[in-house]
Amino acid sequence: MTISQELVIKEYQTGTPDTRGSPGNFSTEELQKLAELWSLVLDYLAANKDKQIPVNSELLQQASHDWSALGPDDEISDSEDCEETTRRAWKFTKGEAGIRKLGSWGRKPKADQQRLMLDRYVNETTQEHIDRRTGHYVPLLPEKYIPSFKYPDSSTRNLREVFWRLASAKQHPDIWLHRMLRSNSWDVNKAMDAIQWVVDWRATQAVDRVNWEGDVNLGLDELRLGISELVGVDRLGCPLMYVRVRRIMPRANQSFVLKRFLVHQFEALQFVTRKCTRISMLYDFTGFSMDNTPFHIVHFLVTMGIRQYAETTSVLILLVDSWLFANFWNLVRPFLDANLSARIVFAKSIDDVRVFVDDRQIPEEVGGSNRFQAVFKLPEINENSQLFDATRREVAEEAWWERVRGFEEATRKWCARYSGNVSDEYAERRDQAAQELDRAERQLSRFTRARNIFERLGVVDAASGCLRLPGAPQ
Repeated sequence: MTISQELVIKEYQTGTPDTRGSPGNFSTEELQKLAELWSLVLDYLAANKDKQIPVNSELLQQASHDWSALGPDDEISDSEDCEETTRRAWKFTKGEAGIRKLGSWGRKPKADQQRLMLDRYVNETTQEHIDRRTGHYVPLLPEKYIPSFKYPDSSTRNLREVFWRLASAKQHPDIWLHRMLRSNSWDVNKAMDAIQWVVDWRATQAVDRVNWEGDVNLGLDELRLGISELVGVDRLGCPLMYVRVRRIMPRANQSFVLKRFLVHQFEALQFVTRKCTRISMLYDFTGFSMDNTPFHIVHFLVTMGIRQYAETTSVLILLVDSWLFANFWNLVRPFLDANLSARIVFAKSIDDVRVFVDDRQIPEEVGGSNRFQAVFKLPEINENSQLFDATRREVAEEAWWERVRGFEEATRKWCARYSGNVSDEYAERRDQAAQELDRAERQLSRFTRARNIFERLGVVDAASGCLRLPGAPQ
């Protein structure tokens, strides 16, 4: 089924989502294609069940900084606006030799206290920040990361395991395969190629470790700036993410830091949309400049929306009040596919936003009446205590693998005997196997995924992923 912007807008105007071509609402032809894709996937997994993919992750890089010249009590005033602090740090990176990151090459010249303080304030991780405040190391995560007890080598990832951790992250594995089909115009072979690419990317980039670390090893600056926040829901009940584009300052730190932040955010949203399946985003371009949207970050973000997290969004609302946006749009437009383009709408005023979001859900700072403000809250020492429980994790992992094998067997039988009747006994057995896999995955994720800011603030339930914001579906 082809997606059009007219259809997306109509959904919001009527308040009725178009469920055609979605799990539970497949046509006979679409079910046939889904069965064909599952057959290819299962054969691929069987042929590569022992394949280990080497990790070569840009996301796991560690920034090296020398703040030894600073005393333990050196501090920037807490009353200072965090956005202004970041902008000043950004300016400090521009010296006589041009734009240069402190310590990025060669020997770092001696810097004054203010420059060092700004660099630390912008670039330290959450873990480093807490350690500095307490004066000693605070173990927010276990010392050693183990991908799984079945495949414990942290330098590689097992292909089959990566696939199933991704597919079972939704209530039903069909949801993810459906996304791959829909984003590839229901072409089974193209969808299969897309699945292989995403699995390889997740393994190579060690996305599982990004989830395990949560925001503990993210740059504190991205978190405290409030670049993005879950603020409510749109008119279709999809979670609404509000993004302040002007607060994205990639030149203030190294590019991989922002990329890791973006992947972490998308991963957190996959958990939030475990049931809803989609999320909407309101991008506020008020006061932005081209420095907030460098090409390499824009390209990375668009690629994630098309490939790694295809068909994740319900609508992308771009609130624009600047002539500079034309330059930004010229950067973005060539990389968009038809599906993502159809879900992008432009809003010149808050009235245009109200077509998609009720006024009570729109943040007050852009003209709505939603006064919710999410202030970054540092991780608490014991909030990830279950990540230290190796014994219970191993039990949960064994149970998860058993449910994976059960779903694989049920799916093979369903594919082999597919008749086009969605209520036949094989479909029912398969759906039951999917429910059991869902429960096993939710249990296992308690030991493999750190709590995130949404859970810490209480806007998302840690067990179910359901929003606790007013108007959100439970």
